[in-house]
Amino acid sequence: MGAVVAMLHAGLRCAFPARQVLSAEGGPAPESAGGCPAPERGARLWEDAGRDRAMAAAPEPAARCVRVATGGGPRAIACSHPRLAEVDRERVWPLPELLADVLRLPHVVGLAEIDGALHWVIDARRLPADSA
Repeated sequence: MGAVVAMLHAGLRCAFPARQVLSAEGGPAPESAGGCPAPERGARLWEDAGRDRAMAAAPEPAARCVRVATGGGPRAIACSHPRLAEVDRERVWPLPELLADVLRLPHVVGLAEIDGALHWVIDARRLPADSA
């Protein structure tokens, strides 16, 4: 797979292919300044029920912003602990069809082992337009 940006989003480990990431920034700046929207208003990768459980378990609030290229233009993702990581192809697995059907999240395309922990692999081009 190559280079990915690994992060925590709503307390869940995620990874975007590095080529889809436009920038990573510090704390959320005001939207009027072109910064990341407040975490509760930013793009969400998970359904509300899962997000609520994850937020309760999150060790800290989102303190970073990653802007990703999508089919509908750049989108801001509030996150914490973004970092660049290298992932070998044998440590990436496509999402099984049954799990994809259960999740009903078209942007989740697989799993990757990064530093001994599983991360959801996200394809930013598949983010739904209504998640902003």
